[in-house]
Amino acid sequence: MKTLLNTIVMLGILTAPARAQTLTQDTVIEITATWTQQPDGWTYPISIDVPDVMPKGGFPVCILLHGANNEPEGLMNSMREHLPNHVLVGPSGYLQHWNICNEPSDAPDVEMIEELVNRLQTFENINPDAIRLIGSSNGAALANRVFIENRNQGIDAVVTVISQLSEIQFRNDSYRKPADQPVEEAPFCGYLESTDPLTTRRYLNICNVNDGTIPYEGGYAPVSGISYLEARIAAYQVARKKGFDGSPDLSDGEQLGDANVWKYSYLNDTVIHLRGFEDHGWNPEMRAFTGTFLSTWPVESNCTGDFDGDGEVGGADLATLLSAWNSNDAETDLDGNGIVEGADLAIVLGKWGLCR
Repeated sequence: MKTLLNTIVMLGILTAPARAQTLTQDTVIEITATWTQQPDGWTYPISIDVPDVMPKGGFPVCILLHGANNEPEGLMNSMREHLPNHVLVGPSGYLQHWNICNEPSDAPDVEMIEELVNRLQTFENINPDAIRLIGSSNGAALANRVFIENRNQGIDAVVTVISQLSEIQFRNDSYRKPADQPVEEAPFCGYLESTDPLTTRRYLNICNVNDGTIPYEGGYAPVSGISYLEARIAAYQVARKKGFDGSPDLSDGEQLGDANVWKYSYLNDTVIHLRGFEDHGWNPEMRAFTGTFLSTWPVESNCTGDFDGDGEVGGADLATLLSAWNSNDAETDLDGNGIVEGADLAIVLGKWGLCR
């Protein structure tokens, strides 16, 4: 049983590097925590996979959070082909779980992720403003906790797979967090403090209408012992926090090609929900969409006209400019005259190709 006595005694990084160090395949990151289950300390196992070629601006990083009773290698292996330019980092939870409410682990996992991100941002070959999270099932619940509770603006995107926001994390029109660690026997597992997540992060949620573990339509899930929002409403609430003032999209969504997957989008794809039929799993189309979602989000770029930050001025950037035509959109008004028009188009065409 979790109690308020399950408080972190110590959480720290051993041998923290200076910024001049380079993250490699052989780098060892040690994060050790002490809590009531581990009074002598426990070190999180952390797997790291570094690509051979570094993109412009440094490597983006994707932290992969496994589901209950799993290890990070499965997620790392399935996402490598879809995130070829990302460093993949896979921490392992205590007892193969992440501490949300009723799990066997009482570990300080949100604090561990905070330390891990801080550590990653010190390496010279890492883009400190392009740290992303993918969480699956129990790992998605932890990713949602990080999305809500963490204040590091270098975390620029969060992906939650086969689990949406729960009522302990969002209720009465307010995001919630525990004062310290979750408390199993407390109301709403101790998630009583109101908080506001950062609005700068992109957010992708993937859920399935036939999921027998986490109900798509919302309600109580015996496996976790907590209740959930309806999946489409959960994504809508994220969009509302980021400034969307319209109604929730409760339609059938937009089908992704011939795939058995439907998309719901808010705020120019900064908040997306995918609806599928994969029970408590995700299919290749969902994984490919996730890779595209993360890979096209800006990595550091000083190239004029490179609106999507992929290191070149191309068709996607032209489409962005044309979609803002005759508006006063500051991002695409490259000459700063207050309107997006022919002069801005000429700048984009003049910069066409790889950034130099």
